[in-house]
Amino acid sequence: MPKNKQNWNIAFEISPIISASGGFGDKSGVFRYMYGFLVTLIKELKKKDPHVKIILFTFAPHNLNYGVTPELLELIDNKNVTLLDYKENLVTIVPRYNKIFDFLDVRIIKKAVKILDNIFSLRESYNKHSEKRQFKSYVRHLEKEFFQQKVKTVFHSETGFFLLRHMTNIITVYDLTPILFPELHRPATVDLHLRKIRFAKNQAQMIIAISDSTRADLLSHSADFRKKPIIVAYPGLDNSFTAKITEPKLGVKSKRYLLFYGTFEPRKNITYVVRAFTELYISGEIPADFKLVLIGGKGWGKTKEKILGYIVEQFPLQSMRPIVVLDYATDLHLRVYIKNARAVLYPSLYEGFGLPVLESMALGTPVLTSNTSSLPEVGGDAVLYVNPKDYFDLKNKIKTIISDNKLVEEMSRKGLIQSKKFTWKHTINQVLPSLQSSLSK
Repeated sequence: MPKNKQNWNIAFEISPIISASGGFGDKSGVFRYMYGFLVTLIKELKKKDPHVKIILFTFAPHNLNYGVTPELLELIDNKNVTLLDYKENLVTIVPRYNKIFDFLDVRIIKKAVKILDNIFSLRESYNKHSEKRQFKSYVRHLEKEFFQQKVKTVFHSETGFFLLRHMTNIITVYDLTPILFPELHRPATVDLHLRKIRFAKNQAQMIIAISDSTRADLLSHSADFRKKPIIVAYPGLDNSFTAKITEPKLGVKSKRYLLFYGTFEPRKNITYVVRAFTELYISGEIPADFKLVLIGGKGWGKTKEKILGYIVEQFPLQSMRPIVVLDYATDLHLRVYIKNARAVLYPSLYEGFGLPVLESMALGTPVLTSNTSSLPEVGGDAVLYVNPKDYFDLKNKIKTIISDNKLVEEMSRKGLIQSKKFTWKHTINQVLPSLQSSLSK
């Protein structure tokens, strides 16, 4: 390779893509950001170097045993892309606990070992130690592999991050919600994000933030982030949201329903949406043929169970229920649900970006969303804002969006214009100059 030629070879940790498996129910915002980012990055790097190497890998290689997603198959169906599949069993540094004590299969000793195990958790401690040793061995394998492939840059994922030496370590930060609002998340999620932010602060050489709001949160979290390059790279819009599609029947009348889609969890504020719609419906303040459609997988905090229980309590007869709850929708069905909705309701308490707002605007669907965090960056002047903590504000805005046809038409028109500001090519163009600079060092 000529000395003056830039080496663009990269490695990309793809655990969120490996763990998804189907339609919308499994494709989180992180999945959609990573996939859109990676597809476009590969395309742009190939323009700069037709022989560029992109190595996809995971810090949890055992996940590959469960198969790969269609999106991942599409990515690796490319001569420039390699999926590092470390199928060989990792060398066992030392025998497993049980094997060690097979040598101690003497009745008296065995009983004593069992007592000690119950007191000191020997088995658990030993297994953790062994797994740590095996992981370090795997990291060394990755470093060796990347060196041989002349990789200088590693992109770490939301769930897979660990310092790789002699390389530029880049990590994407989506939001700081688990740290800012730990009560809205599982303890395990909070712990993961605390570790991730420590990695970003202490070990990453570059950080990608998906919004100005996320970047501001990082700077507020620690003064150490002022010393690091933080590139704001908004999500782009998937081409499928602008393509013409054959629309299947949904079972609900077009423009006669409101829609929420996303994971059922406290942060999404779905309880307020259901309660407000129910009260408006029962009081006759919205037409009797209007429905509320909720699409999304079960999150945590028993949000979905509580909502389902509330619906049954308010509308005992299933045939009379104006609220439809769906666990899952294919990508095609989801787009049709969005396109034909009167409006999408997304009054989340906090978002790193809020892809449903962008996707809905791109399909010409009005959006009611929160006036907090990153959401005004996405919606601009094209959406109707609400204070997510003000129940009566939300209730009144829902009533408005159902009754005000002129407002709905204006929001639809402005939303289409606003959505065009977000493209994956623009996103990658925000990242490439900093990436090139780091590779030149």
